[in-house]
Amino acid sequence: MVPKNDEQPVHHGFTVIELLVVIAILAILIAVLMPSLSAMGHRARVAEDMTNLRALQFAHYQYAIDEDGKFADAGLAHGGLANEEIAWLNSVGKYVNIDGVVRSPLDTSPHWEIPVEGTTNRFRRTSYGWNNYLSRTHSPDAAIDPRKAVDRMSRTTNPAKTVHFLHMAGKGSFAGADHVHVENWWIGESHPDAPPILASNQVETNVVSGSPKSIEAKSNYGFVDGHVETLHFIDVYVDPSRNRFNPGIAPLF
Repeated sequence: MVPKNDEQPVHHGFTVIELLVVIAILAILIAVLMPSLSAMGHRARVAEDMTNLRALQFAHYQYAIDEDGKFADAGLAHGGLANEEIAWLNSVGKYVNIDGVVRSPLDTSPHWEIPVEGTTNRFRRTSYGWNNYLSRTHSPDAAIDPRKAVDRMSRTTNPAKTVHFLHMAGKGSFAGADHVHVENWWIGESHPDAPPILASNQVETNVVSGSPKSIEAKSNYGFVDGHVETLHFIDVYVDPSRNRFNPGIAPLF
């Protein structure tokens, strides 16, 4: 039907005001959803990181079986010369696609591309490090008597309570290393709050959440028996007599 001269045709498009309202609503929805999407992405990365740790643990378990129970060792230095020949990256790498699991999705260290501070040619090789108490070359016990090194399955009294793999610090000299030195985390009774601060120079203690120098910092830890847990720093270390690193006391913690 043709409209009469005094009738106006009907328009069905958006007015400017209606368009602005729609845009405002979309902006509000995006603002509300972004934190949730970000949190979901972080949880996915944490889960993938745990998968990497399990893969490394399983690969090392296979290595130990082939070596009559002996553990691999650490070899990438945090200062001075490295010993690539004994580094666990090479030993365990024969049992897993090492390039596919050795870099954590939670790792934001710049030293994959640029040299570690104080060096010109040393880069980050792994997100994950070795509990030095399980090393035959870097263990405090081995320094006193090599025969006392807990460097094999048979000397680990409680594998389910002894930390094996952890996250190396993303910056500083330990960013290019493959092991930590737990014995350096304790100054003495006069400084009971020092461990999380000192440990954060070697370990990315808050890779999951929290402040890096706090006992509440959370990270993923792989244990000798192969399982992985997300734990607060205080759950793995309090002092030299209460921690999950020293195999001799880990079962009591």
